[in-house]
Formats: sequence, C-alpha cells, structure tokens
Amino acid sequence: MFDYNEQVKNAISWSKISCLFVLGFGAGILGVHFWNLYGSDSLGAPETIDREVRFEPQNQESSLEDNFPNVLPPDSTLNSALRELGVSPQLIHQIVEAARPVMDLGRLRAGTRFQLIFSSNSSNDLVGVHFYFSPIEQLMVNKKTDSWQAEKITEAVDIKVRTFSGVVESSLWESALDAKMDPNLISELSEVFAWQIDFSREVRENDRWRISVEQKWVRGSPVGWGSILAAEYETAEQRYAAILFESPEGERGYYAPDGTSLKKMFLKSPLRFGRISSRFTTKRFHPILQVNRPHLGVDYAAPIGTPIRAIGDGVISEAGWRGSAGNMIRLRHNSIYMTAYKHLSRFAKGIRKGSRVAQGQVIGYVGTTGLSSGPHLHFEFYQSGRFVDPLGRKFPSADPIPPALMGQFQIQIKNLMSSLPSWDAVKVGSSGGDSTTL
Repeated sequence: MFDYNEQVKNAISWSKISCLFVLGFGAGILGVHFWNLYGSDSLGAPETIDREVRFEPQNQESSLEDNFPNVLPPDSTLNSALRELGVSPQLIHQIVEAARPVMDLGRLRAGTRFQLIFSSNSSNDLVGVHFYFSPIEQLMVNKKTDSWQAEKITEAVDIKVRTFSGVVESSLWESALDAKMDPNLISELSEVFAWQIDFSREVRENDRWRISVEQKWVRGSPVGWGSILAAEYETAEQRYAAILFESPEGERGYYAPDGTSLKKMFLKSPLRFGRISSRFTTKRFHPILQVNRPHLGVDYAAPIGTPIRAIGDGVISEAGWRGSAGNMIRLRHNSIYMTAYKHLSRFAKGIRKGSRVAQGQVIGYVGTTGLSSGPHLHFEFYQSGRFVDPLGRKFPSADPIPPALMGQFQIQIKNLMSSLPSWDAVKVGSSGGDSTTL
C-alpha cells in the first residue's frame, strides 16, 4: 500500500543531502580560487596595483569613429567640449597643463577627434584623454597615480612608390578614376604644372599623363600620399615633364629635364579648376547694363565658395567693398605688376590691407557680390598701371639648377623618369603597382 507521508519524508531527506553537497562543492571551489590568487604566503590583504594607462594600438578592425567618438565642434574649444562631457574645470586645467610641453591644446582645430578613458573601477573616474590628428600622429594624456603626463605618439612611416597613368576622355578627374587613382592626386598634378598649364581651360580630349608618387604606409596599411616624384603631361602640341629635386640646403622644387625651374613669377590661373566665361576685350555687351563697354579682365565661372589663389607673391593694397566690383582684393606684386580679384563672397582669414601673401595662397572665395549676373571671379592684371590680357602671356622663371648641382640632377632625372610607366602602356584604366620601398 502506497504511503504518501513516507514518500514525502524521503524526498525531503534527499533534498537536504543535495543542498549540503552543493554548498560543500561551492566552498571548495572558492577555497581553490583564493589559494591560487594569493598563495599560501599572502593570506593578508591583496597587493595594491598602481593604476597606469598605457598606450595600446587602436583596434584595427574598429572604425575611426568607434576609436575616437568625440569631435571638437566648429567655433569651440577643448575646454567647452570637455565641460559638455562632464569633465570638471579643475581636471581640464590639469590635462591642458600636462600637455603644454608637448602641444598647446588651446589651439586644436575644429574636427579634431578624441577619446575619454575611464577607470575600470569607476565610470566617473577619468584617467586619460587620447587625441587623434592623423594616422601618423596622436597625443595621449594619461593619469599616472596623482599626476597627468602627456606623450606624443608618432608612428613609423614606410614610403612606397606608386605609378599611375591615364588618358583624358571626358575630364581630367574622370581619367584619374579610370586609372583607379585617388582623384585628389590630380589636384597635386595640377599644382606641379600650375605655371605651364591652365587646367581650367587647356585640358583637351586625348591628353595623357603619367606620374610616380610616394605613398605613406603605417602598420602595413596605406594612410596617405607624399610628394609626386616625377610627372609628364602630354597634349597634342607639347609634352611637359617635371622632376622633383632637393638642394643641399633642403629647398625642394620641380624642374624640367634641362634644369630650368617650372616655377614662374605668376600662376596661369587664380583658380585650380574653373571655366572661362568671358575673356579680355575692349568691347563687350554687358549682360546687366545692356550696353557695350570694355571688359578689361577675365571672368572665371565657378560655384560660390571656390577658393581663389594669389597668382604671385605680393602685398594686399586693398581689400574691401568696392561698389560694382563687390568684395574686391587688389594685390601689388612689385613695382611693375598688380592684380585684382572681384565679386568675392568673402575674404580668407587674415586678408587685409598691408598683408603679405605668397604665391598660391588662398586669399578669398568666389561669389556674386556687386554688379554681377552670377557666381564668378572677375580677374584683372595690370602692368605698369595699364590693363593687360593675362591669357597667353609669358613671365620669367625662378632660378634654374645651379651648374655645380647639374651632375646630381642628371642622376635624379635618370632614376625618377625611369620609374614612370611606359607611354605605350598609357590606356584608360591603366595603373602601375608598388615600386621599391624607400
């Protein structure tokens, strides 16, 4: 006969035995854990570990945004950015002062990325601020016990030489894409030949080009470009060549194979890229005034905000509003030459009367101020106080390679020109590979 009460007693007894077994087993595991952790000779309090933040390479699989999630906003300072993230003014002061011998954190540029590092023991205990400036340069400001210390991290850079070539079918930019080349290198190529070719008006279908260029590598990955070492650009009428050469004093420049400098007194255009919408003429129908009048300059049509470059070294003789010219800059280059830039949307930072500017420096931005029918730059060129047409004019070059250095330069020509891909291989979509690591 089934005895219900007896069965309940047995179940309770087995439950007690199971509980005692589990408790005993757990105590044994904890005992082994503490014995391994502290050992038989350290049964007192565990050793205090000095908290130290060490620089470790960022996770290569994570994105830049993941590794450095905070960004310094425009028109802001690191002080205000850290305050918004809950960092106290006292702590900010300690961080800034610790970094001062290495870098002035008060001069950080907008867009600088940084990361806050907190103690593993507390999410409110800030122990580090890491700044990212480029794949090559970072700054670590870490708390070491009771003080803050700054360390600038500069990655080792390997240089490899890449070669590219292309043919213009629709545009120079498209030819770079067809060649599987970073299109930004086209801007660098235009700078190399800025004194020989006006890329805003002289690029033609079937023009072809080839370059060899330094590529920077860090930790086995490409991180950017260095200098163009050699380049050629060929039109239907002429071939231009450029070789980079550095003097014993460290001055670098591009030269033709005969040793003459590519740099001239003036750039061929105040815009890197743009379209000539109106040329120099003594009689032109004005689209707004509806009358014929002289147009003693060159108009470059370009979007509002396009950077405008000084075509030569000089001093700003005028910068401000000038009636129908709108925002205008007048630049005196020497006792003979002067240029003017009109209808600007705004001036570049630091541009004012008396400012000295360098050739190629951005001085303003395309606009449509004053008497203007649309966004464009009106560019004027004066020689001895008289208007002249700048298109097609030839100006003096900079100094050539000194005779004492011509032997060294000839060796440079042989090495760099041989690194260029063959003209026979220049087809749309062609590109060279890596050359010797420098």
